[in-house]
Amino acid sequence: MLKTVGIVAEYNPFHTGHQYQLDYLAQKGYKSIAVALSGSCVQRGQLCLLSKFERAKLALTCGVSLVCEIPAPYSMLSAEGFARAGMSILKNLGVSAVSFGSECGDLALLTQLAQYLLSEEYASSLKLFLQDNIPFAAARQKAILQRFAINDSVLCASNDILAIEYIKECLRLDWRPDFILVKRRGALYNDPIPKGGFASAGYIRKCVADFRFDEAESFVPENIKPQFRKQLETANYFIPDQSFNRALFFNLCQKSADDFACLPDCNTELSFAFEKAVLRSSTIEQLMENLPTKQYTRSRLCRIMLFSLLGISHDYPSDVPYIRILAMNSLGEEIVKNAKGSQLPISHSYRTLSALSTECKAVIRTESLATDTHSIFCKFSSDLGKDYTTRIFKL
Repeated sequence: MLKTVGIVAEYNPFHTGHQYQLDYLAQKGYKSIAVALSGSCVQRGQLCLLSKFERAKLALTCGVSLVCEIPAPYSMLSAEGFARAGMSILKNLGVSAVSFGSECGDLALLTQLAQYLLSEEYASSLKLFLQDNIPFAAARQKAILQRFAINDSVLCASNDILAIEYIKECLRLDWRPDFILVKRRGALYNDPIPKGGFASAGYIRKCVADFRFDEAESFVPENIKPQFRKQLETANYFIPDQSFNRALFFNLCQKSADDFACLPDCNTELSFAFEKAVLRSSTIEQLMENLPTKQYTRSRLCRIMLFSLLGISHDYPSDVPYIRILAMNSLGEEIVKNAKGSQLPISHSYRTLSALSTECKAVIRTESLATDTHSIFCKFSSDLGKDYTTRIFKL
């Protein structure tokens, strides 16, 4: 039986830290690696730097066996929703283990926290704190710290937050894969400077935005540097600029509080806050200044704005309705062949998947729009319809 490990990733972009994880898994005996990859949108509420097709290709070149996409309605959710989509894909692919990064490096603690978040005790405690009219994230943190005498950095570190949600989702699904924790080395998420020879994806994107291509390339694995550099030199990448921000703002100007209320992650308070902030602003920068950023994270606000642009509302299926393959090698083909027990349809073709159900069709339409939006707002606009014209990459 094929020994396969699964990873949920964004690879925005793929860098030496990601290669470190793949090398670590290879040393552990996992030669077959399946990745559930964010599609054209990423969790911070933005379009990806490089297209999903290019990121899948780079991942395969660096040692991944199979890459499947997490479509836009799910890749843009908070940690809980993002983890739910990723684990659903990996479970249906039949992986025997799941690997993720962690700042604390304590699997036992992360598992305890995940179990607590599924308990009635937590639900009751959270409810009490929410009655104090504080933001959900703060109430969640207070409920956990009331139960565990731990450093609150575990609840703020990006990898640890996701790790807890990955474990929690596996428990919820009554699925027990092995967990392979990889302690994060060097720069942390969005660290402003490189550390120990590693840079955060946010730092690399900043280098690209500032046209420091040589520096950005220095944190990418050696074997994919030519491909990565080609994408930059041909301006086949996305960085949010004034033209994109104007389009984003124009879309928001057409919305009322009722419209905002239909968007995922947007509660009643935020709906009215958006309506009021739009009327008081003339740019995205001013809008962000007029929104309640002390109560809500910037990522959440950005997600809501991108949800609005792409027309993503509450009525999408709560779970990913299909598995779409972006790239695979011979080991990846074997993973797919062995996934006979999958409850989700698996295919590389959107045409095939769209014909299966109205749910598949709705999600595909949105992800395809996100892909086209990425093409339009790349530094140099490129052809539309790539979800239907790009062939599966095989290595």
